[in-house]
Amino acid sequence: MDDTVKQDLWRYALGRWQDKAFEQACLTLQDTYQVPVSLLLCGLWLAASGKQPDAMVGRRVAEVAEQFEVDYLRPLRAVRRKAGKDVRLPEFKRQLQQVELEGERWLLTTLPSLCDNLLPAGGQVDPMAWMLVLVPELAQCEGLQDALNVLVELKVQL
Repeated sequence: MDDTVKQDLWRYALGRWQDKAFEQACLTLQDTYQVPVSLLLCGLWLAASGKQPDAMVGRRVAEVAEQFEVDYLRPLRAVRRKAGKDVRLPEFKRQLQQVELEGERWLLTTLPSLCDNLLPAGGQVDPMAWMLVLVPELAQCEGLQDALNVLVELKVQL
């Protein structure tokens, strides 16, 4: 996969992040349900790209995203949030934000390579189909369903 295609998910994410309601919906899913924002963005991007949902690819994408979250992003986020409470450390917090953002960028430019073999759906793809593949807990948690529905509705409005 060439670098232009790899950057598509990153550009998609940056574009969506401009909407504060969309950002808040993603952060709610992240903080309340531990759903990696990268998974949400990847699922919406795949649906918008017209890619047929695939359970095997979805599991692999989810594994990579969740492991990166556990190993790197959650610890960074915790330190950044703690630093944000210390008025002596605004520059340290800013630097941590930059590192966290770079981690997100790396992940969002890596995930598309896991999707190289996906088939086109031959029509529009319901974003919730990808969400069910990437976040299977969705089928069992009403609160998570509601929060994801809010996110998908915001995406449709963009």
